[in-house]
Amino acid sequence: MNVLIFTEVLAPYVSGISSYVEVLKNGLEELSHQVLIVTSSPYVKEAVYKNGVVRCPAKLVNNKYGYECKNYNDPKIIAFISSFKPDIVHIHTDTKIGYMGLLVADKTNTPVVFTIHDYFMDRFAADSSKLLWNVKTYFEKQHFRDMIDNADILTSSCSRAAIFIQKAERKKKVYLIRSNTDMNQFDYNNSTKASIKKMRQKYGLAQDATVAVFAGKLTVEKNLEFVLSAFATHLKKSDNIQLLIVGDGTETDYLKELCKKLDITDMVFFAGSVANSIMPDIYSACDIYVCSSEDGLVSMSFLEAMGCGLPVLVKEDKEKIVDKIIHHGTNGFVFNKKSEFVKYLKTLSMLSENDRKRIRQIVRDSLVTANYSTMAEQYVKAYEIAKIKYRRRRFR
Repeated sequence: MNVLIFTEVLAPYVSGISSYVEVLKNGLEELSHQVLIVTSSPYVKEAVYKNGVVRCPAKLVNNKYGYECKNYNDPKIIAFISSFKPDIVHIHTDTKIGYMGLLVADKTNTPVVFTIHDYFMDRFAADSSKLLWNVKTYFEKQHFRDMIDNADILTSSCSRAAIFIQKAERKKKVYLIRSNTDMNQFDYNNSTKASIKKMRQKYGLAQDATVAVFAGKLTVEKNLEFVLSAFATHLKKSDNIQLLIVGDGTETDYLKELCKKLDITDMVFFAGSVANSIMPDIYSACDIYVCSSEDGLVSMSFLEAMGCGLPVLVKEDKEKIVDKIIHHGTNGFVFNKKSEFVKYLKTLSMLSENDRKRIRQIVRDSLVTANYSTMAEQYVKAYEIAKIKYRRRRFR
């Protein structure tokens, strides 16, 4: 099967979507399917094809990624991509690259699968005016609807996507496909004491501190204000607990200024965007993964951190979806209040070295024994369903 994947971002851009697409590509190729990825890049002036990836020129814009494809309807690019003769067009974004996917699908008479990774209302900086927020959200909602309306099936790693579809005023089934991560790559056993020490030195972290880490796009729905406020209100420097924030996004400057305002710059460190290849060493150099989002989908960084054995502190979501992954007191803790969050931070910080090693293995085992089918195998089944639905729709 020829699978044509459209994603606005891909490595070296660090995000859950980038990691998700990479894992999917590797899995499909292991099953002997052909994969071509189409993405955008602000670092190319014309479309470049290399190693199964077409990178289209991007322009800087104020969206969740900071850029998007410049000419999504470029006839030369579309002709080249169409020559791949796809059996499936798999779209992972409702930005310009997503619209290129719809154009190619229409040109090649190909079924469309749209994977929902985020929510159309959660893409702008917290300091946007109410008017600007409403205007932007209106257009984002339209883009989200366009993908839903033109897809033969919808997929997501989390059942909350059904709520997003409902809020977009659409009725369509979501096929749940659990995310996988590369457990061989994300394994703390691959990191040495020397590499861990080096990572801590690189980002200014104390060698003897307990380090909590967040990795992902710094956008408003991540709710990192909650974590920073908790650090400022309930922790002292003498607690020897630090926070490393990995990633970039619309909230970066705001969060840095907030750290100054809260006087916690000696406790919180920003790594910026980093290559995915060094993320296993970064996770292994930390002790705890933190997630304070209440509405987002389960991120790839969440799973990658667990693969590296980090217990997860996660804010309870409205639908209690995280309870299916985090077993309270075993592989992490679920919290509601800032005081609870800090209590669990302190509990984990007081563990002995042997207890930390034991918990790392428990966390990693909890991910392995979740007994997920491989993501690629599930997607192959979804692609076959999309083909059937497409034929029914076309010859109706």
